[in-house]
Amino acid sequence: MAMEVSHTLKRYNLRPRRAHKRVGWCASGSLRQCKRHNLRPRTNDQKKQKRYVCREWYKIISSPTFVDAHLQKVDRGILIRQSYPEYYIHHVEMVKRDLEVIELDSSALPIYSMSSCNGLVLMGKSEKENRYVANLVTKEVVIIPPPSAAAKANICFSAMGYTCSKKYKLVEFYYSHQWTLEIGILTLGVDKEWRCLCQLDGTWKFEKFRGIDLIFKKPIVSTDGILHWPHDQLPLVLNLDLETETFYICAAPQCSEMKRRRYLGTGQSLCFMDYLGKFSWELWLLKDAETGEWTKLANIDLGPHKQMLRRSLCPGGFQIVPVGWLKDGEIVIFYVVHEDGIPNERCYHHKIHPTRNCITYNVKTGVIKSFHLEKGRVFQMNETWRYIPHAKTLVSPKFSVS
Repeated sequence: MAMEVSHTLKRYNLRPRRAHKRVGWCASGSLRQCKRHNLRPRTNDQKKQKRYVCREWYKIISSPTFVDAHLQKVDRGILIRQSYPEYYIHHVEMVKRDLEVIELDSSALPIYSMSSCNGLVLMGKSEKENRYVANLVTKEVVIIPPPSAAAKANICFSAMGYTCSKKYKLVEFYYSHQWTLEIGILTLGVDKEWRCLCQLDGTWKFEKFRGIDLIFKKPIVSTDGILHWPHDQLPLVLNLDLETETFYICAAPQCSEMKRRRYLGTGQSLCFMDYLGKFSWELWLLKDAETGEWTKLANIDLGPHKQMLRRSLCPGGFQIVPVGWLKDGEIVIFYVVHEDGIPNERCYHHKIHPTRNCITYNVKTGVIKSFHLEKGRVFQMNETWRYIPHAKTLVSPKFSVS
């Protein structure tokens, strides 16, 4: 098993873009990795004996105590999964005052489905193939077989969460051999097989959430061990507590326009964004999934900055759409959509006036910044792409597997 895993891991590679000098990952225990996380040795004697320091530091940073402490301090970024015309993955995070973009080598990754929790990523390609839980930094991976009771599984909308008892659980929808829609659950390191959590048939008590409302919707993951399924048409959210494996339903805050409301994961909790206008949103955080208590986070009003944004983004008109969060709900990230005012306007501005396609807004300080995220190939942010909160941690999937 170890040799098989080691061979597989060599293909998982985080390559930094050439324009950046920062290292996205490096060999386990290297001094560059220590320096990256401000973990370099403290004494000059240790620095002189690098070959011994690296080995010792590898043992230190591999210990569960150190990994947990590092997890509490790491800043969260997002994974951007481009699905058209080809599959690409980028990791975007705020480093000091700039955005750092790292393209992942996804040539050997089954990235058809992705879900992230504490730096571990659940991936899969098809319903009959294995699922993979991997750390994209340390290159460790654990292989999970598909549900044996599934006649037809839906790997696209599976997810992984972390419970209060420090266990990782996988959730997946599938049709049984009796063609009953079921929700399967698996605890890493505990379950040998997927368990049937519940069936979405006549016994399903949440009638407003039909199977079709759930099976084609990717749940939003919170660090408090809750999975969230917002309803497409109703102001309702279905929540699954992974610790107790219990479902709760709660109402969303009253919104101004149902069609333009958005639910995003900050990485720590569920965020509801009420659309107030072209440049205005009201932000709410779900405080308690069981009671349905929401707390107001902030108001975003970019209207006073409209002219400044127009000059720096697109003179011909634009719209901005929220897609994700950085630093655990401190910075919201928007992508820029060009308005179709004249024929070929989007092509015109892309070629003649290279525009920035990304805005960040700090809800604490009110600071607005614009960026242009690009790479060698076409990289135009799109609402249909997947934006997944993700932290580069040292968490090992082997810690959760017996």
